[in-house]
Parts: sequence; structure tokens; C-alpha cells
Amino acid sequence: MTKKRIILVSLICLCLVLFAGILVGELKPLPVIASIASLFLGASLSHTKNALQDCTDYFPWQVSLRKLLRGKVIHKNDPIRISFAYLYRIKVDDKYFLVKNARGTGKFQPVGGAFKMQPTEKSYISSVFHVTDDNKIKYDQTSKNDYRLFVPVKYLKKFISRFDQAKDREQISNLTREFSEEVISNGILKFNHIEYRYCGRHFTEISYSRVFNCYELLLADIVELKLTAEQESQLRALMSIESDKYYFATADEIKSCGVIGGTNKLSEFIADHATKILQENELNLIPSNSPNTISIDL
Repeated sequence: MTKKRIILVSLICLCLVLFAGILVGELKPLPVIASIASLFLGASLSHTKNALQDCTDYFPWQVSLRKLLRGKVIHKNDPIRISFAYLYRIKVDDKYFLVKNARGTGKFQPVGGAFKMQPTEKSYISSVFHVTDDNKIKYDQTSKNDYRLFVPVKYLKKFISRFDQAKDREQISNLTREFSEEVISNGILKFNHIEYRYCGRHFTEISYSRVFNCYELLLADIVELKLTAEQESQLRALMSIESDKYYFATADEIKSCGVIGGTNKLSEFIADHATKILQENELNLIPSNSPNTISIDL
């Protein structure tokens, strides 16, 4: 039994004892006992209600949401920024293949990007969940229909459930769009077929973004490219060619965002979300029922 359930059961037992105390106090009569039991029962019922809610929070983001609501830091009608994306783990030997961010951050990051939805899905979630477009990243043709939105707190859990059920959006079964845009169309790689494995999902806690000045929740589905011998050869050939379009980073470089302690190389040039693709972090991902291996022609 988990700690949350132990607390809940203990509080329920305490409430039953206090309720029994009220009955005994009324029947004897022992008004002092009944009054004391009533006083403590009110407080215990409040804690029991909270404990019951806690048992429905399975993931850290849900726990953080509950804490923020109870502390009145956020309220039910407040907007939470969400960004739902997919990221490729592309590893050759001991290095991870990263590409330059297309929006001018100057940093290297994993291949991938925000999930896209169809206009029908955008219309549905706008009317049901009252979402609004994310204005923290320039809204243009490339970001149109991205899963970057503001969602009212009171709809957040249902919105995430809807995301998993939605058919009119990019699915794990075909995540070739960003891969093609970022490494095929610009000639970095010449793959005509890819196969990848679904690794799991990464959720952040709901926290305040000092960059965007709002509370946000980030989701990333991680997939691992399963390279053929020829594809590995292409990537190894790129390792010896310096480029401003891509970078091969070790796990330690990714963890430090490229900063090398004890040197003058203190500028971050690797995006902090790149840590989500590291093999050593896979055990922290949330598994799902998505197909384990997907094979697609480009």
C-alpha cells in the first residue's frame, strides 16, 4: 500500500472513531465528549477530502497542479501554457545527433518539434476547452496548429485525456514531418526509410517559466531511431565535418548544456530539454500502449 493510501485509510479510521465519539456523547449524554469529537471531526473530514484527492494524482505534474491550487498560487480559470512535442533520440557510438534550433535561439536540440493538429481538432478543443493560441512564440505559418496553447486550469486534465484520444493530430505511428523538414529537405541526411522505437513520455511538473512569465506544462514523447548500417555510416561521416546546422554531443555535454566547467567555454549552446532523450533517463519516462516499433518510407 502506498503512503498516500495509508494516510487516507488512517484518516478515514480517525473520522469513524470521532463520529462514534459524537454518538456516544449524545447517547450517554456526555456533551463535552460530543463537542470535542465534533470539533476534530470537521478538521479530519477536510484532511480526508484532500487525501482522497491526492490518491487520484498519479504523475508529478498532477501533484504540482494540486499544490498550486491549494496554495491559491493559481486558480481554476487561470491559463496554463502547454507545449506538447516529440523528440528523436539519434545516437551513434557515444554521441547524440542534434540540430540547430530553427527559431533563432542559437542552440542545438534533438530532431523533433511540437505535435500538429488538424483544423477540425483545433475547432473542437477551442469550443470545448476554451484554449487560446500561444503568444509566447511567434504565431506564423510554421507554428499554426501546433500543440502550443493556453489551457484554463479547470480543463487541463480533461484536455490531456483528449490529447491521447484525438485522431485528428500527428500520431506516434507517423512522426516523419519534423524529421523530413529538419534533416532530409535541407540535405543533411539522405534517408529514404526510417524505423523508430517508442521509448515513452516525459512530463515536466507545472512550474513558472522565467522566460515566458507564465505557468507551463511540457510534454515530450521520445522515440529512438533504429539505424541501419548504411545510415550509421552517413552519420559517422558527418562527425568529421563541422557545421552550424548540426552537432554531435556526448551525454555529459547535453547535461551541462555545452558549458565546460573550469574553462572559458561557459556559453550554453545545447538546449536544456535535450536531456529528455538521454538513454540513461529512459526509465523515468511514462510508458504507453503505442506501437513499440514503427517503420516508414520517407
